[in-house]
Amino acid sequence: MDVRHLRNMLAVIEEGSLGKAARHLNISQPALTKSIQRLEQHLGVRLFDREIRGMKPTFYAESLRGYAKAACIGMAEAERQIAALRSGTEGTITIAGPPLIMTELLPQVLVRLLQERPKLQVRVVAQDKDLFTELLEGKFSLVVAMLYNEMPMQGLVKQWLFDDRLVLAMRPDHPFAKRRKVKPGDLLDQNWIFADSDNWSQRRLKLYFEQSGLTLPRARVESRDPEVMKSIIMISDHIGMTARLGVEKEVSKGFLKCIEIDSPLMLRPIGIVRRENEPMSPAVKSVVRLIEAVCKASRNAARR
Repeated sequence: MDVRHLRNMLAVIEEGSLGKAARHLNISQPALTKSIQRLEQHLGVRLFDREIRGMKPTFYAESLRGYAKAACIGMAEAERQIAALRSGTEGTITIAGPPLIMTELLPQVLVRLLQERPKLQVRVVAQDKDLFTELLEGKFSLVVAMLYNEMPMQGLVKQWLFDDRLVLAMRPDHPFAKRRKVKPGDLLDQNWIFADSDNWSQRRLKLYFEQSGLTLPRARVESRDPEVMKSIIMISDHIGMTARLGVEKEVSKGFLKCIEIDSPLMLRPIGIVRRENEPMSPAVKSVVRLIEAVCKASRNAARR
């Protein structure tokens, strides 16, 4: 089966009409029609029903959709590898992850990577949503993110790197700053600042209070911008729950103080996620090796 026919079928499904799909693929509409017909003849089923508003995929086309995407992704990756070998370059890789991890972890990795492979092009995507879905769709070479339980299990393989933690952040002379431990009851009357009313960290904090039969305190301030959150904490009595990875610089400079909460709910396992059963290119292998080295060095430094 010609992968081009599958790619053409996907374009018709996504665009909803032969004309739009043909323009998207930069081919003529008769050529696209013939390609779809050949695929239907090969499979022995009708893939589309013509309607007034365009082309509606049949049950067979929808069933084939996932396999077609996988085949096209595999062929695109093979074509990129061949092009790299033919031109003497090492191609392009895309690394994605949440902004915090991309900011705090990736710069060291990228500097070392580009020293080793100066012809390699690297694209970094910092986003919070749809990371694993878009990884499955072939938009990224790999993802570095938190390995939370809700991530898709099928089609992905994950590799643990290190455990980050959620910590309580406060100014160094805050009344709580000299404490080594705090209990949920101690935190009820504090001036809280929350990053968001509905994110992973917030749900963990809510569970932490509920385990002691308490209700999550009401935040006096909410801000999705971590820099705003940290700035307010530095100059006030407000406290906030944040990832240790995001405040290490401020803590090392004495601008903030962090207290760990003794609960497994506060653990944030960070790792690499890739598509399952897909061979790693030499460039991706280099990225993984350097990420492992940087994380190992950070863990060793933390122990000293």
